[in-house]
Amino acid sequence: MNRQKFMQDMEKYLRPMDRIERAELLADYDQHFVLGLREGRSEEDIARELGRPEEIAREALGDRYNAHETSDTSGVDPFDVPTFREMQPPSSRNRATRNFFAAVGLIFLNLMLMIPIGLSLWSVWLTLAGLSLLVLAPVAAAVDYLFLGHLEKAEIFISIGLFGIGILFAIASKSVFRAFKVITLQYIRWNARVMRGDVSE
Repeated sequence: MNRQKFMQDMEKYLRPMDRIERAELLADYDQHFVLGLREGRSEEDIARELGRPEEIAREALGDRYNAHETSDTSGVDPFDVPTFREMQPPSSRNRATRNFFAAVGLIFLNLMLMIPIGLSLWSVWLTLAGLSLLVLAPVAAAVDYLFLGHLEKAEIFISIGLFGIGILFAIASKSVFRAFKVITLQYIRWNARVMRGDVSE
């Protein structure tokens, strides 16, 4: 059973239910299909996992289901039963409202907390990257010798030591850059998912 047939059967069996309650229940089951398809599962597998629409309706309706079976459904006004497509605009409006408030919340979260923290973290990397320039100490010593003709043994040892320290800072800054890059990109993607309303509840 595919998604369309499942939702049509659900709509048929849930006719005795209140219009708003029915719309909410149908929207919930349709959301199962949306999330399942996003995970790469087929419509048939999702429908099989959810169960038979008739049994779902019987459980949701309770006594109303038995009353529906014994009543004459020929007198049901077809215009009184909204189709599933007609139920989508309210759901879309609710989703748009939720996305709007999520966007406002994200703006405040980012401005007040995450952007300052992010800038602080990246300033740590910038400091490490700046200290890695100590690898140029031997170059400075060579320039001092070539242009000023002045070079002491202590200066040679210091420049060699600074060269080693600069290499360590360069390695550290490279590792920190990779870690901060991953964290930053993941946070940006999470922001985009929240703005689109893709984060599962």
